[in-house]
Amino acid sequence: MTDPKTNAADRLVADADPALEPSQAEIDAWVERERARRKAWLEGPSEEERADYASHLRRRRLAEAFDDGEVMIQERMRQGIRYSREAQLAAEGAMTVLYRWSRRTFADLVKAGRDWEEETALPQARRRVPMDDEGS
Repeated sequence: MTDPKTNAADRLVADADPALEPSQAEIDAWVERERARRKAWLEGPSEEERADYASHLRRRRLAEAFDDGEVMIQERMRQGIRYSREAQLAAEGAMTVLYRWSRRTFADLVKAGRDWEEETALPQARRRVPMDDEGS
């Protein structure tokens, strides 16, 4: 078995070895890096960074424009497919209704069509019919 007193002493020596606090040289190096970083931030972006950012913005706007166009195209395609399917169903339904109607109903439709043509047709040239008083 191990001696508990030796174990605790070994742990104290091991804990004392690594430096828990940064050295003064590390602190000074950090201060210099931080000063340089803040100075660069105050000066603003370089010309190369500005050009890179402008290029990034152009690519992003172009991508957004294409995304909007693709969404519009997809919506139009979806509507076209839907409307063509509805037109097909309407035509099939109309043919089914006409097929199922009896001959009498079909004859009524033909008569109604002829009546409509007579009502909307241009008037024919009228003949003058003499009155009884004028004829003798």
